[in-house]
Order: sequence, then structure tokens, then C-alpha cells
Amino acid sequence: MEVHHHPEVEKKGFKEYILEGLMIFLAVTMGFFAENLREKITDNRKIHEYAQSMARDLESDITLYKSSIDFNRQSAQMIDTIITSLTEHKNNKSKVYFMARTLTMGSSVIASNAKTFEQMKSSGIIRLISHQRIADSIASYYQWVKKFDYWSELQRQRMNDMLNANDKIFDAAVFYSIAKEMRDPKKSITNLPPDLKLTSSDPVLINAVIMRYQYYYGILNIMNQHASKASLQASQLIQLLKKEYNLEDE
Repeated sequence: MEVHHHPEVEKKGFKEYILEGLMIFLAVTMGFFAENLREKITDNRKIHEYAQSMARDLESDITLYKSSIDFNRQSAQMIDTIITSLTEHKNNKSKVYFMARTLTMGSSVIASNAKTFEQMKSSGIIRLISHQRIADSIASYYQWVKKFDYWSELQRQRMNDMLNANDKIFDAAVFYSIAKEMRDPKKSITNLPPDLKLTSSDPVLINAVIMRYQYYYGILNIMNQHASKASLQASQLIQLLKKEYNLEDE
């Protein structure tokens, strides 16, 4: 009967097992570190892109605040002229009519751009901000500007109150003629009759109109104070982001 001989298997020594185990451990460890490094590089790239986008949002906010402040100051100056003219009975009703109608043509309600911030929150990128001062500044800024929702609604209410009071003393036909002239660049306010009159000389009605105008004047000043503070916070946050993430000026 034929006998089959199995080849002898070389037995590994203890040192060889240790060496193989060490090599496997090193391979797993290096793979772990390589994966962590890859994730860290990816995270750094993401946070840099988001920081750059947030800086752009903040720049647009600052532009919005400046425009709003300038617009509100002009409106406040017109209100001051209107109230002074009505209380001192000045003979400049054409100017008063024009300013009163101009104030109805628009407002400067503030709505800050929080698009990048909301994206960072929803995607979890916000957790990658390791610098506590920057994280606190971001949270503080966007908590502050969220209040513009309330302030802007109050501004709308004050403006509507002012508009609803105009019919107490102002002639609607004159307002309409002013609106038509505003749409025609060839015409000017100088075309208004110099002897325009209010529809009522009742001091109670005039006082009611002045009251609405001064309330609107007050909210414009409050909005400017809030906008100035928001603009300062935005500027400071931009500088922090640029320094921490080496952002380029655009």
C-alpha cells in the first residue's frame, strides 16, 4: 500500500509571531492616523470655506446697516422739519407736503443675512470652530441680529400708524400729484403751489398726527442704535475670522 507523506510545516518561532503582530498593529495604527489626518484636512477645508462665506455675509450686513442708518437719518430729518413746521405754524406747507409724501415711499427694515450661519448649524460644521472666542462671537452676533425681527415689525407698525394719520390733515389730491411728479424726473417739487394748506387746522387732529410722526422718529433712532451695534460686532467678527482662518480679502 502506497504511503503518502505530508510535507512538514515549518513552525514559527515566538519572535516571528511577535513581529507579525507588531506589523499588523503598525499597519492598523498608521491607517487610523491616515484616516484621521484625511478627515482633519477635509474639516479644515470645510471650515475655511464656511468662514470665508460667513465673512461675505457679514460684509453684506455691514453695507445693509450703513444704508439703513443713512436712510433713517434722512427720514428723521424730514420728520423733524414736519413736526417743527406744524408746531410753529411755519408757512412752508409745500415742503411739509413733499416730505410727508416722501416718507410714505419706503422704509429701511433690516433683515440680516444668516444663510451661512444656518448652514453651519444644520450641517454640524459649527462644532469644528475650536477657538472659543470666535464661537462666542458668532453666537453673540446672530443672537443680537435675530432681535431685528421684533424691532423691524415694531418699525412697520409705527410707520403704518403714521401713514394712517396723514388723512387727518393732508390733502389726498396733493399727495397724488406729488407721487406722479416723483415718477417723472423732468418735474420737481417746485411745481407745487406755494400756498398749499392743510385740510384741517384743528389742534387736536394736528397733535394726533404729530404724535404718530414722533413715534416713528423714535423707532428710527432706536433702529440706528441697534444697527450701529450690529455693524461693530460684524466688523470685529470679520477680523477674528480673517486672523484665525487666514481669509483673503475680496
